[in-house]
Amino acid sequence: MKRLIGTMVLAGAALMAAPAQAQEIQLRGPLAGARSVSRLVQYRLNRLAITPSVGITLQDEFSRDLFFGVRADYHLADWFGVGLGGAFAPVHIDTSLTDNIAGRAPGNTVNVPQRSAFAEQIGRRNFMVDLHATFIPLRGKFALFQSVTADVDLYLVGGVAFVGVEERADACLGTAMNQPSGCRQATMVNMRASQTNRASRVAIAPTFGFGLNFFLNRFVSLNLEYRATPFSWNRSGTDENSTLTTCGLAGNESCAGFSDYVSTYFSSNPRTIINADDRTLVFNQMVSLGVSIFLPTAPRIGR
Repeated sequence: MKRLIGTMVLAGAALMAAPAQAQEIQLRGPLAGARSVSRLVQYRLNRLAITPSVGITLQDEFSRDLFFGVRADYHLADWFGVGLGGAFAPVHIDTSLTDNIAGRAPGNTVNVPQRSAFAEQIGRRNFMVDLHATFIPLRGKFALFQSVTADVDLYLVGGVAFVGVEERADACLGTAMNQPSGCRQATMVNMRASQTNRASRVAIAPTFGFGLNFFLNRFVSLNLEYRATPFSWNRSGTDENSTLTTCGLAGNESCAGFSDYVSTYFSSNPRTIINADDRTLVFNQMVSLGVSIFLPTAPRIGR
């Protein structure tokens, strides 16, 4: 028993001493005091990146927008830069929901006067300009089948965007008595005209996202980016909400709720007001593919 206890004590002492001995040997080795990274290629430091790109919006109910754009980024450090971007959307792709409404909706209502023209009343994004900052927290090597390798970095982007939005123009239509000032009788002519009347505005919104940048050589890279730009807009061009509190002949019937004609009195004589109250907040997501060209073409090399 004494020999067993003695052996265990000696083994414990050896284990406790082993890390200190190994550390001492490493500190005295040939790499003692050497830098963790030598001759690091600084791809972004003091370089301008010009990036043509193509992107498509995601999770849209009625129409997807195809953006073509370009952005310019100047990097004050290898991990930080500022930039300006711009894109326009000449192509709009209607979703299957829009096609189904245009083919199967009853029509002849103020919200959808003519079902075949539903695609003309939905909202669309026509352009986007943004000011942004880029932060690069991670970089490393990418290997494919242990044969194709590339330097890659993960970047985060955030800033403010100016989005050109086109929506159904404000409309006030109805057949009831005591209509608000500006409301017109909802004849089919007026309803169909309101369906195709368009209004444009610029929505100011935050924009943020992330991306992966694959360097094909020392001045050209391929990047894949996800971006979100949340703001409120009326995507369907229909009456979605009301801010009214009272309505009716006596002025004591509540109209608050889903639309502008939820009321006992107006149930048989409805009115519809399409305006800014019908806009709802959406995340507005987009994914894009771009090719960056860095200038000057030769990056700085660390010591």
